[in-house]
Amino acid sequence: MEMTAERFRAEAVRRRGAQRRGAPPYSSEQRAFATGYARAGLAQGRSMVASATDLGISEPTLRAWMVAAAPSPGAGLRRVVVAPAAEPSSSSRLTLITPAGYRVRGLDVASAAALLRVLG
Repeated sequence: MEMTAERFRAEAVRRRGAQRRGAPPYSSEQRAFATGYARAGLAQGRSMVASATDLGISEPTLRAWMVAAAPSPGAGLRRVVVAPAAEPSSSSRLTLITPAGYRVRGLDVASAAALLRVLG
């Protein structure tokens, strides 16, 4: 069954009733839905307060979930060690490959180093 704002509120009420002391009142599925719902609302020009009201949660709670769900800068980057070539060539071109498979081709060593400095 697909999550909706109404189902989100009903599930939150159900969880609060069955909640043990100190247990989080919202599941990770609910938090993911709420952050996606808020992002979609923001893209359509709705305020964060309106999305939080629809979901029946406070705006600071929703904002905290969105910050926690946001990828940290450099999350998809990995440390790379470049070994010197046996015979350096000024015409050598490099290809950088991200963990997701994107490729940046045709870089010289100076350009690749500059790009890695900016991203790192």
